[in-house]
Parts: sequence; C-alpha cells; structure tokens
Amino acid sequence: MNVLLIVLRLIHIGMGAVWVGMALFTAVLLMPAIQEAGPDGAKVAAGMQRRGLLTILPILALGTLGSGIWLYWIASGGFDPGYSGSRTGIAFGVGGALAIVAFALGITTMRPAMMRANRLAQELAQAAPQDRERQAAEIRRLRARGAATSRFVNILLVLALAAMAVARYL
Repeated sequence: MNVLLIVLRLIHIGMGAVWVGMALFTAVLLMPAIQEAGPDGAKVAAGMQRRGLLTILPILALGTLGSGIWLYWIASGGFDPGYSGSRTGIAFGVGGALAIVAFALGITTMRPAMMRANRLAQELAQAAPQDRERQAAEIRRLRARGAATSRFVNILLVLALAAMAVARYL
C-alpha cells in the first residue's frame, strides 16, 4: 500500500470535487440570483467575498492542480513520453491542461472582475449622483465579464472532470 498515492488521490479528488461543485454552484445559481436581486445583490456578493469565496476557490484549485501534477508524475514515471502518449496519459494530460487553463482564466479574468464589481457596488451608495449611473454601468459590465468567463471556466472544468473520470478505462 502506497500511503503517498492514497493521500494524493484523496486531496486531488476531494479538493477537485469541491472546486468544481462550488464553481458550478456559483455560476449557475449564486451569480444569477445576485444579479436578479439588483442593488441588494451587492450585499450578498460582499458577504460571499468576506467569507472568502474568491480565496477558497483558488486554494481548492491549487490543491487539485498540485496533487494532480504530482499524481501524473508518479503514474508516468517522471513524465515519460511513453505514458504521456498512451490513451490514458493523453486523457489525464488533456484533463489537467483544461483544468490549468480554467484556473488561469479564473485568476486573471474572473476573480479581478468580480472583486472590482463588488468593491464598486459597496461604494455606489456614497458616489455622487452624477457618477452613480456610470458606476452602475461599470458594475454591470464587470459582472457580465465575470459571468461569461465563469461559464467558460465551468465548461473547461466539466470537460477536465470527464477526462479524469474516463482516463483509466481508455
């Protein structure tokens, strides 16, 4: 029994399940509900941010990616091209690459847009009346950008999950 493999698989599968689940929940249910709530949605978004949603997701992603890369390294015998070129190796490799791209988009595009939108929404009440509509439009633009990126990230994550789920059987 290899304890390291067991621990890595528990980390990878556990953190990956929570990462994908939270990402899907946020994109499919939470963000649309926040947008439907109008100005009150800013309070919910701010509460989620205070509770660390935009920090927890990257931590889950990094744990998933780090343990996945380590598992791939072990399974492939140090990234041996023979394994990497096998059907199983390709499926794990493609799944990993999709997850890495999803993480990169989340960190570089989605997270900054949502954080800025939340910050502007909190400042909206104190904004001068002539600046409110411009600021509200910027919030809508940032939220739309974050939502669009979130949808794409979720597609990538579901595809990565599917590749990981079937890789051993190819």
